[in-house]
Amino acid sequence: MQRILAVIFFLAVFLHQSQAQCTTANCVEPACKCMNTSPPGGLSLADTPQLVFLAFDGAITTTNYDNYTFLFNNTTNPNGCPIGMTFFIFHEYNDYTLTHSLYFKGQEIATHSMSHLTPAYTWANKSVAEWTDEIGGIQEALAKFANIPKTSIRGARAPFLQSSGDATFTAMKNLGMFYDCSFPTTNYTNPPVWPYTLDQGFQHECAIPPCPKNKYPGIWTVPMVALNRNETVCSMADACDKPNTLDETYQYLMDNFQRHYTKSKAPFGIYLTANAWFQDAEYRLQGYKKFLDAIVLNDDVYVVPIARGLDWMKNPKPLAEVPNFFSCPTMTQTPCSDYSCYYEGDASPVGPRNMESCVTCPDVYPWTGNPLGLP
Repeated sequence: MQRILAVIFFLAVFLHQSQAQCTTANCVEPACKCMNTSPPGGLSLADTPQLVFLAFDGAITTTNYDNYTFLFNNTTNPNGCPIGMTFFIFHEYNDYTLTHSLYFKGQEIATHSMSHLTPAYTWANKSVAEWTDEIGGIQEALAKFANIPKTSIRGARAPFLQSSGDATFTAMKNLGMFYDCSFPTTNYTNPPVWPYTLDQGFQHECAIPPCPKNKYPGIWTVPMVALNRNETVCSMADACDKPNTLDETYQYLMDNFQRHYTKSKAPFGIYLTANAWFQDAEYRLQGYKKFLDAIVLNDDVYVVPIARGLDWMKNPKPLAEVPNFFSCPTMTQTPCSDYSCYYEGDASPVGPRNMESCVTCPDVYPWTGNPLGLP
């Protein structure tokens, strides 16, 4: 019995180590990338663009839509094209007509779940089927009610950053998702770490367990490199010690940006929960805008949606070719009428609800298990 237990222990250690050891032999760039602090494709820091990922979690509403458009309107990358953001959207209270507008302004629409139910800890135990309903459900709802291409919805973030590990990633794999951005890192912030693929498994520390243990070739993870301010550390920018003035907001973001820009040029992410940080204080919105206006003056800084940044990592181009790579997006506009839908009684499983839709209102309120609101 002791010999059998020893063999089992050895195999467990071997499997863990084989997953953790990602090398150029078992992970060949650019399709596969190991976790490290080096740019892809063997590019030097001087020849690498500094990518900036601006992402917001939650439903799109009239209030936050105005703030988001204030940030990206009249703000361009060095090649003259508009900057791009990523929106991780959940269904509850989402305005699908405004979501449609954001997408056709060149912004990325990604998934954050259908229900986003509390308490947060329950997401740690969801099954593959439940995650498929949540991720696939909001993907279906966004494609239908915002009338945007389903194939453009490529990214995911777990509610409250709480995944179920392998169950979550198995659902993502089955749904053909491209990347996840749910896992913080405080260990790999100086120098900051680059995104990597899960061909050889999850490689940075597991700050919010469970984390995936299996390998998922072709799926990228974007580590949420922690920010810091006044000795507080946070993965979501609104969780650090809050700036009290416009200039403090600007300096908070700029100080953390400089660590990326001068150390590894790994993508710099500012991740915020919907609009709360701005609603609390107007000066934070102004400080954020001042920061954006400052960084895009650098000819090597590109503010792009996460998926487009990862597309560049899969096909890394030197800085001279980056303006063409991040050319202005061209999209064929789809129609979007403004239907105001109201549900109560048997038509809504979660009580009275409103929904703004680009297409005719569904018979029942869309929800987990019935994302299209079929009768």
